[in-house]
Amino acid sequence: MARVDRAAKAQIVAVAGSSGSGKSEWVRRQVRRKRRLIVWDPDGDHEGERFGHVRDLLRQVYANRAGPGRYCLTTGDLSQFDLWARLAFAWGDCVAVAEETADVTTPGKAPPGWGTLVRRGRKRGITIIGITQRPSESDKTLLGNASLTHAGNLRRLADRRTLAAEMGIEPERLAAIRELRRPDS
Repeated sequence: MARVDRAAKAQIVAVAGSSGSGKSEWVRRQVRRKRRLIVWDPDGDHEGERFGHVRDLLRQVYANRAGPGRYCLTTGDLSQFDLWARLAFAWGDCVAVAEETADVTTPGKAPPGWGTLVRRGRKRGITIIGITQRPSESDKTLLGNASLTHAGNLRRLADRRTLAAEMGIEPERLAAIRELRRPDS
């Protein structure tokens, strides 16, 4: 019964928008108060304890298996993504955020760890948030399983078409979304 309750609360969220459209800011607001957060964060956009290598993150997560933690893997080494995804899946009952999925996935097939996380993570109480500037270059596993899609401005028609097809809307509706800017910029 607990497994059903965890899965009912967990979501799969696809966040798409061109550079500067407010994707990371929107996600930061969504996860601000989450006690268990694990982020693939190559640009260091998120708050949390930072790790430069997945082995160091693994040690911390293992040492704190059941407790709260806000962890960010801030490496530029894209080969560590699959292990990060496997670690998020193993930790369970958390929010897993993956920045710039087009850098680490392809439209054809999700990497094994990421595919498992997206397809089976909700059963473990994991909310998955995948962020991309290029939905046409990102894996369809995330887009096809999303329970919520947050769209920012998408400048390229191919990206609008991809996201619109997954959302069941016309690409023109996405074209109407304008870039978000802070008042001071």
